[in-house]
Amino acid sequence: MKTKLIHEVRAIKNKKEIANIIKAQRISERVLGDVLKVLKTGISEIEIENFIKKYFIKYGAPILSFPPIVSFGKNTANIHHEPSKTKLKKGDTIMFDFGCTVNHYCSDMTRTYFWSEPNSKQKKVYLNVLKAQELALDKIQKGERRAKVIDKVSRDFLGKRYKKNFQHGLGHGVGTVIHEWPNFKPKSEDIIPVGCVMTIEPGIYLKGFGGVRIEDMVLITKNGCVNLTKASKSLESAILSV
Repeated sequence: MKTKLIHEVRAIKNKKEIANIIKAQRISERVLGDVLKVLKTGISEIEIENFIKKYFIKYGAPILSFPPIVSFGKNTANIHHEPSKTKLKKGDTIMFDFGCTVNHYCSDMTRTYFWSEPNSKQKKVYLNVLKAQELALDKIQKGERRAKVIDKVSRDFLGKRYKKNFQHGLGHGVGTVIHEWPNFKPKSEDIIPVGCVMTIEPGIYLKGFGGVRIEDMVLITKNGCVNLTKASKSLESAILSV
């Protein structure tokens, strides 16, 4: 009971804590912009991982929220892929999941891209994951606070299209650690409090083909939520010219 109380108190962020999270997120978005400029055919996942770490240091945020996830091609189907020597090639799906800390407060963001014009299946998966995220955000915006109800709207939408493929919770609290209470999960009894920062990160992972995950951080407010993530996620912005 005492632990639950501590979790609940910690989940509700004051203005200073929110400012730190937003600052960490803005730095992450700056790094993402830099990464997109250096992508080229033949570059490896490890090279990009090292670039990400170097640029977080450059922008004064050397302590990351977690080791960056950089995956190309079929590797994007692995939820927790560790960067390897895999090289970027035309037609690949690209996934980045990273964040940094500012005064101990974390940021967390995932973006998926396509190295040249994606095929119809890649586009379809991307648009379905984006729609699943929008459905969850809409639920929160309309005042829903039951974690499992918010998770369900995304999970049901994706479940009709990809059987048992959304293999993780829809999101989690973010604060001084990257995974805080509460959690968006199918059986979660959590009620999301006002003042809490949550991730919304639906994903589809097709073995041998690739995956798509799109993750934003939102601040839960009295009347809905505020999306703290400014990086574009439209399909148009996800298609990178080679």
